Amino acid sequence: MIATPWLRLTALAVLAFAGSTLVLILLRPLLPIDETRYLTVAWEMWLGGSKIVPHLNGEVYSHKPPMLFWLINLVWLATGPAELAARLVAPAFGAISVVLTAVLARRLWPEDPSRAGFAALILATSGVFLAFGSATMFDTMLTVATLVAVMAIWVMSMRPGLGVAIWLGTAIAFGVLAKGPVIFVHMLPVAALMPVWAVGETRSPLRRYYAHLGLSLGIAAVLVSLWLVPVYFVGDKAYLYEITWKQSAGRAVDSFAHKRPVWFFVALMPLFLWPWGWRSAAIAGLRTIRLPSAGSDRFLLVWLVSAVAAFSVISGKQLHYLVPEIAALALIVSGILPVGEPRWARVLSVLPSLGLALAGALAFAGVVTLSGKDQIEIGLIELVAATAMAGALLVLSLAFRNTLVLFSLVGPVSLIALETILDSTLERQNDPAPLALALAERQNGGIATTNRNYAGQFTFSARLTTPITKLAAGKPLEDWIDTHPAGALIALEAVANPRLKPAGTYPLQRKDWFLYDVVAPD
Repeated sequence: MIATPWLRLTALAVLAFAGSTLVLILLRPLLPIDETRYLTVAWEMWLGGSKIVPHLNGEVYSHKPPMLFWLINLVWLATGPAELAARLVAPAFGAISVVLTAVLARRLWPEDPSRAGFAALILATSGVFLAFGSATMFDTMLTVATLVAVMAIWVMSMRPGLGVAIWLGTAIAFGVLAKGPVIFVHMLPVAALMPVWAVGETRSPLRRYYAHLGLSLGIAAVLVSLWLVPVYFVGDKAYLYEITWKQSAGRAVDSFAHKRPVWFFVALMPLFLWPWGWRSAAIAGLRTIRLPSAGSDRFLLVWLVSAVAAFSVISGKQLHYLVPEIAALALIVSGILPVGEPRWARVLSVLPSLGLALAGALAFAGVVTLSGKDQIEIGLIELVAATAMAGALLVLSLAFRNTLVLFSLVGPVSLIALETILDSTLERQNDPAPLALALAERQNGGIATTNRNYAGQFTFSARLTTPITKLAAGKPLEDWIDTHPAGALIALEAVANPRLKPAGTYPLQRKDWFLYDVVAPD
């Protein structure tokens, strides 16, 4: 039996995160391009492809390390290549992150155990963390690596030693295998700035601390080399360059994707803080924030600010890049207890939900419309359900004074309402399953595409056992048709060819995919 209050609250937080993510996963299809691509990479590994170098549609996939694909394949050993089992792997690390946040809080504030459970609950029900934590992406694994690393750094600042160096090195290595060298952006600045946040007589001598920090980096290098050395000798040297340099340095110096202005993350900070940072006490505390005197509070502030600053100067920026730092925000906000919140502050947190319901109603009524493929389809039942959820939150905010319960519900219920109201759009415009089903029926005859940027959107859902052939228009297409009399072609543009018979049009991500069957010559 769990008797300690902070353990009970942490267990409740894990259950809240697990339940919410399961509902969110079940409400939406496997979303392109990211989720479909990552499951396709795992599927090709499952089919017997390289376990060292990931592949996508038969080609080396150099954008991400293999940890997620390894873990999905490990789960599939028990379940078979099931979609739901694969989609639960990344969220499992979100649940682990919730537990680790509580454990870190216990180390930072051993005199205040209640803060640990509160921090776990904040992270578990924060909107951005829950949104990305329910997706098949790499950020929850990176969050686990970051939390373990910063916990080791905190301990190392007081008691350096071989054990904590191995601890930190292992966390870094896991982070590298999870998402690449970006783990250093999350943990290295706060580690290097130890003299800024470590105060008091318990601080380790700097020379000893930095020596063990260097030892940790060496241990991480050795552990990562257990993967990189086989890549070099039996894998692909171009992949080695891409994964260790281009995908990190390329995004940092002059991003080839996701360029954003330097103020991007600062402008989004209210979103990262929603809903727990929208409380009146939290707003007052964050508005007057300064470098505190306590080492634990300094540690968190330096971790958060240094990471935000580092990612702000990096050229490529995406909202989910700062998912690990939401744990730092949760720990900071956990010091502001949710008591005595005025009514306006309670209502403020549910405004996004009310705005969502209003926007859905206007779109359903035709007052707000989008053009072309951007059209959002909203069903009446879905609109009513989402509006009811938003209305329930409003009633709770006005009548229910238990703000701990209210703020715990705002994030999960709002996201569930969002997916509910977008159900028709997601199913009709973002579900790869309809075309995947048609391709599965045709794969014995061979499948090709004229889309040279095909990213595996349908391969896993169709359970294709061979790559889709990428073709250029003209003679390559003609030659392929000659050798595949029972083949099928998919394209993002209409193809005029007497040997191809239209077999359907399938919307996906605001574009139409055209399916053609090869017609045998007379």
